[in-house]
Amino acid sequence: MKFSKPAIAALFAVSMLSSGAAHAQFGGLGNAIKKEAKKTKRDAERQAVDEAEKAIDNAIRGKKGKRVKIGKISGGGSVALGTPSANLTSQTQCAGLALSNVTVGNLGDYTFQQGFSKEKRTGFINRKPGKVSGSCIAPSLQPQEILYFEVDEKKYKAMDKGNDFTWQCVKSDDPGAGTVDYWTWHSDQYLGDSHMKLHCGNDQGVSDCATGSNSSRASAYTADRKNRGKYGISFLARLNEHSDARTEKLYCQYYNKRTGKSLVGFEYLSAPAR
Repeated sequence: MKFSKPAIAALFAVSMLSSGAAHAQFGGLGNAIKKEAKKTKRDAERQAVDEAEKAIDNAIRGKKGKRVKIGKISGGGSVALGTPSANLTSQTQCAGLALSNVTVGNLGDYTFQQGFSKEKRTGFINRKPGKVSGSCIAPSLQPQEILYFEVDEKKYKAMDKGNDFTWQCVKSDDPGAGTVDYWTWHSDQYLGDSHMKLHCGNDQGVSDCATGSNSSRASAYTADRKNRGKYGISFLARLNEHSDARTEKLYCQYYNKRTGKSLVGFEYLSAPAR
C-alpha cells in the first residue's frame, strides 16, 4: 500500500503531536512526583525535629510529668537541672563522709599570659561552686560537665578495703530496671592534679594557681591537697556512644559494695555522642 507524500507528512505530524502529548503528560506526572517528594521530605524533617524536641522535653521532665525548672547557675552561662526526685535520693544511703570544695565545671583549654607571651593549657575550667543536699547529694550535671569534690583522705581510704567502691547509674524514670549497661567508668578520678592547679595569669580568674610545667603544677596541687588531708574525686557526665542512645536523665551513686552505703549521689543528663 502506497501513501502519497502529503499523506506521509500528515501521518508524521500526527505522530509528533501524539509524542508531544505523551511527553507533556508524563513530564507533568514527573513534576508532580518531584513536588510530592519534596513535600514528603519537608514533612519528614519537620516530624523529626518535633520528635527530637519532644524527646528532649520528656527527658527533662520529672516522673510525674512536671517540667523541671531550669535556671542559670550563679557565675556561669550553663544551666542546672535541679535536684533529683525523692524516690531516687531515698535509695542512696550516705556514708557520712563530708564532701568539701564541691565544684562543677568542664575540662578544656584556657590561656595564660606572661608579659606579651600567651600560652594555652588544658585544665578544669568554667568552675562553679556546688551545694550538697541531704549529706551527700551533689549538684546535677549537664552533658560533659564534671563534678569535683574532696573528702578526708584517711577516712575515705579506710572505707575501701580493695575495689569496694563502684559507680552505679540507673535511668531516673525507671530505677527499678537496674544499672545501665553502657556506663562502665569505675575510677574515682577523671581529673588530674595538673588540671586542678591552673597556670597563674589564666583567663579563668582562678587565683589558687602555680607556674611551671604540668608536672610541677600537679606536684604543687598534690602537696596542697595532702597538707589539708584531702583526697580529690571527680566524675565526668559522659556522652552515650551506643547507636540507640537518647537524651535521658541518669541517677548515679558511688556505692560501697561492702558497707552498702554511698559516698555521693547525683543526677545528670546523658546525651548521645552522635
